[in-house]
Amino acid sequence: MRYTIEHKGEPHVVDVVVIGPDTYSVRIDDAPARIVRADSDANVLHMIDGLRTREVRLGGDDAQRFAWSNGSTHALSVFSARAARIRARKRATQGASGALTIYSPMPGRVVKVLVAKGDSVAVGQGVVIVEAMKMENELRAEAAGVVDAIKCAEGDLVGGGDELVVLSA
Repeated sequence: MRYTIEHKGEPHVVDVVVIGPDTYSVRIDDAPARIVRADSDANVLHMIDGLRTREVRLGGDDAQRFAWSNGSTHALSVFSARAARIRARKRATQGASGALTIYSPMPGRVVKVLVAKGDSVAVGQGVVIVEAMKMENELRAEAAGVVDAIKCAEGDLVGGGDELVVLSA
C-alpha cells in the first residue's frame, strides 16, 4: 500500500508491504526499506535498522496523527495515494493562480451548492454538499476568499477529484 505522510509540511511517500504477521517492510521516499514490527495492543511500532531497534508510539485520530520517538513528538498527516494526488493538485492550483479549488474527495452526487458566484467565504465555511454511499459530506473552504466559479449544480454526478468550486484569495 502507498501512503503520503506530511511532516512539517513536507510530503513523504511511504510504501508498506506485509511480510508476515504484524511485520511489514516500510520504504520512506527513496531510503532503504526498514522492517517494522507492530504491537497491535498499544499502537507501538518497532523499527528495525540492522541491529538497531527504535520504538515509535502512535496516537491521535484520523485527522491528525502523532508519533513519539526518542523523546520527540512529531505531528503527522497521513493520506492515501489518491487523497495525496488530490491534495497535490490543490496545492499546485492554489500556488499557480492564487486561487483555491475545492475538489470532490469521492464519486457522488451534488446534493446542494451552499454558495453563489461572488459570495465571500470564510475559512471552514461549507460550500458544497456531496452525497456518497448514502452519507452527506459537507465540503468546506480551507481558506477565506471570494467564489470565482461554481463548476457543479445540484443533482450533478461527480467523480473523485472533480473541480466543484473555485475561490480567489
